[in-house]
Amino acid sequence: MAISHSSSPLFHLLFLTLFFIAIQARVPENQTFIFVNHGEFGQPATEYQSTYRVIQGKNVNFYTHPFQLCFYNTTPGAYILAMRAGIPGDGGLMRWVWDANRNHPVGENATLSFGSTGNLALSEANGAIVWQTNTANKGVTGIKLLSNGNLVLHDKVGKFIWQSFYYPTDTLVVGQSLRVSGRNKLVSRKSDKDGSDGIYSYILGHTDLYLYMYLNNLDQQIKYSGFDYSKPVATAVFDGKPADNGNSTAYQLTLTIYEPPSIGYYYHLISRTLNYNTTLSYIKLGSDGNLKAYTYHNDNHGKKSRWEESFAYFSSYYVRECSLPTKCGSYGLCDKGVCLACPTTTGLVSWNESCAPTNLAQCKSGAAANYYKIDGARHFLDSIRDGGDGLDLEECRKKCDEDCNCLGFFHREESGRCLIAPVLGTLSKDNKVVAYIKYYSN
Repeated sequence: MAISHSSSPLFHLLFLTLFFIAIQARVPENQTFIFVNHGEFGQPATEYQSTYRVIQGKNVNFYTHPFQLCFYNTTPGAYILAMRAGIPGDGGLMRWVWDANRNHPVGENATLSFGSTGNLALSEANGAIVWQTNTANKGVTGIKLLSNGNLVLHDKVGKFIWQSFYYPTDTLVVGQSLRVSGRNKLVSRKSDKDGSDGIYSYILGHTDLYLYMYLNNLDQQIKYSGFDYSKPVATAVFDGKPADNGNSTAYQLTLTIYEPPSIGYYYHLISRTLNYNTTLSYIKLGSDGNLKAYTYHNDNHGKKSRWEESFAYFSSYYVRECSLPTKCGSYGLCDKGVCLACPTTTGLVSWNESCAPTNLAQCKSGAAANYYKIDGARHFLDSIRDGGDGLDLEECRKKCDEDCNCLGFFHREESGRCLIAPVLGTLSKDNKVVAYIKYYSN
């Protein structure tokens, strides 16, 4: 009778041996540290008009040009453990490219500690743990900040037990990826002043890569732009490297989808060739829902160094700017990247930042609503969200009447396609679509 590996004495002996080796592995005492968050703030200026303190560990260097580990805050007394990128003293803003505890800031005298068991932990002054790597007694013997901005905990042979690259927030630096098998998304900030999770996500699925918007009133996410690959994917990797075109000054900025290694195929979802070095770049999902890349650009031998926007997903050279949900704030009609008008119950008026759809607090399912008509207005979900083909105008209106989450409907007369919109945002000029925006009379 065959003996399974899980029940054999040899298997148990091997497991126990490896377990005790991991427990016995310790961080050398001279590399353990406790850093207390207090004292003077650093210079120069950083992104979000934030103040910061540079973290220093005993015999551990947390500055590897151009990356540095810090505590920063945009609100007094609320600190984030984070990685910044940039070159001090060049006059450009330092940028934040990774946060550990963005939704749970800590206060003054909070501590970052790395103990002999190999766990990296962020705690409040009273000792309450807010964030940790959960790597105690897992064979960790050291911590390093690598030259690519990856903070790693490693074992005695250099194998990574934990790495910050596997836990992105809203940013990917060059060489970093989204992985289907791991944390597979970027999540925007609410705003420059509020670093907690915003409503936008960039998510790598098993066969696609999509931008999503979270609808608070429905407690769900909806796709608003993206890419269906239809084949299994493994990673989406951001990179900036010399272009393979024989031009010594050209560099290529890419976001590439890779299939599993057994298949080996890849597809450049983003590919831009630029005439300057892009090896110091990052791609970020902004609080407005746009995905942008920034590259550190040296002009005139470094005399005009700065971060330059090197790519924008919603832009004149990629996806039309009017397709960005927030291009015209919470509401507006857009054409060729310009906010043209604010639709109202009495017609189109000049657009301004206060433009907003009508409040539908009076809605009752099935109750007849009023609608004002906008000729030639397409919703930003039009190319993503499936509608009911073959519906005439009245059937489409009835669907919106019966749904209190429907703020309006968009109808293509020639195909009968009906799109029910749970959010409005920016509408684009499109002569093939007619918009009907819901409101109730007083």
